[in-house]
Amino acid sequence: MINKKLILSLLPILAIGALASCAGKPGPESDVDSVPESQPDSESGETQKTNISIWTTLSYQTQLENMIASFEEANPNIHVENVKVSGSYDDLKSQTIQGFPTDNYPDIVLAYPDHVADYLDYNKAANMESYMNNETYGWTEDEIDDIVPSFLSEGSDYSVPGVYSLPFCKSTEAMFYNASVLVGLNLSTVDPTINNGNALTEDYLNNLTWDELFDKLCPAILEYNEGLDEKAKILNQTEDGNWAVIGYDSDDNLFITLAEQYGFAYTEIDETTGKGKALWNTPEMKALLKKFNDAKAKHYFMTKGTLGGYVNYEFVEGSCLFSIGSTGGVKYQNPESNPFNVNVARIPQANHSNIKLINQGPSLAFLKHPGTDGKTDKARLEAAWKFYKHTAETANVTAWATATGYMPTRYSSYESEAYLEYSNTEDKDPFSLELLTAKNATYCSTVLNNLFASPVFKGSSECRSQVGGLLTALLLLDPAQYDAQVDGLFETSVNQASLKM
Repeated sequence: MINKKLILSLLPILAIGALASCAGKPGPESDVDSVPESQPDSESGETQKTNISIWTTLSYQTQLENMIASFEEANPNIHVENVKVSGSYDDLKSQTIQGFPTDNYPDIVLAYPDHVADYLDYNKAANMESYMNNETYGWTEDEIDDIVPSFLSEGSDYSVPGVYSLPFCKSTEAMFYNASVLVGLNLSTVDPTINNGNALTEDYLNNLTWDELFDKLCPAILEYNEGLDEKAKILNQTEDGNWAVIGYDSDDNLFITLAEQYGFAYTEIDETTGKGKALWNTPEMKALLKKFNDAKAKHYFMTKGTLGGYVNYEFVEGSCLFSIGSTGGVKYQNPESNPFNVNVARIPQANHSNIKLINQGPSLAFLKHPGTDGKTDKARLEAAWKFYKHTAETANVTAWATATGYMPTRYSSYESEAYLEYSNTEDKDPFSLELLTAKNATYCSTVLNNLFASPVFKGSSECRSQVGGLLTALLLLDPAQYDAQVDGLFETSVNQASLKM
């Protein structure tokens, strides 16, 4: 069971306090003191029905419809229209923005923080602080404390004060590895310093640093593999060259995570202007990525960008032994045709004193609509908040997490009987997706106090895109050309990102 008090004491105080006292920092047009209750119809005396809509790209429509049905049953004066938009998250954002001029857009929309920054730029994103803190239908202090702070604080990490998104489909990254090969593998004949000369253990693999990985473990694995008969090889070295000891499925996540782990600059928001800054053109980052360039050349490491496809495909085929990817995509890390035991570990770190993993997955943003008086329709925002609050109840959060694989957003969900059973690895079939899912869920519960999010501003999406492309380009360089080209590639990426700010 999770020690909630211990986790809360370890989390940054600011992440919790930002919302416990958030009513004191209203954002643009928040109208904190004028949030209305539902109003009766002036002619009939009956309460008017408020219609709102939610737009997502989610495939989990049955689960979402179940929550809508239970909400409408408890709130008969509110109707929620559920719209599944075809395409990607970017397609959803584009369709939403296209509807702004004609008031044809949702009240609630699934969105990444970078998308919310665009909605803010159009002055459509609503500050939800006053609804969250409403004495009648808002959250109590205990309810706020029950939300994982890193998930909650992400919604206030924008260029203007306020809370503009709330957590829904949250995930992080994990390192999936071939436990059938690695656990118990003794590399002492190759390098007697690895794990103090002992065979590899789950604990060792769960506490890797990048230095340990690239300086010791990867070269030892390749040397060990070379000494095996062809049929006994532990790593499939394909003729097309698409193989490595470890693969990473997101080039942009890797760059951003490395900056956070090592304490290097990435981006920040100018407190005076509210504009973003691209800060990653530093000697420290260039030197660090030279090590990754060398690792790529030696087949220690590959990414989705260098591979031209998802790393998990190579992982399940045996062309890499470690696959770093989203906890929300656990099913893609499960081998079916040639099953082996897959374990879940923390991604490698810069050191053991500053554990950092990226906070990812879309949240829900709330959009303002004009009322009959030309001002913001507060009744629709109130209804949207009430629906979100319903989805964020412990039972619904737990049901959503166990059905979708996303991380629960409440501590109480992790402690619930249903989630404990979901994450229980006992009595589950070996090699099964059910067992891997349980391992993944158990892992997620252990890293809640290590998650981070980057500041969001106009152009932050372009920053993410630029560093992802930069990392791919750097990894693909011939090591002999790295020093000659690294400065120009970094400078170009910063300049391109700055054009969108």
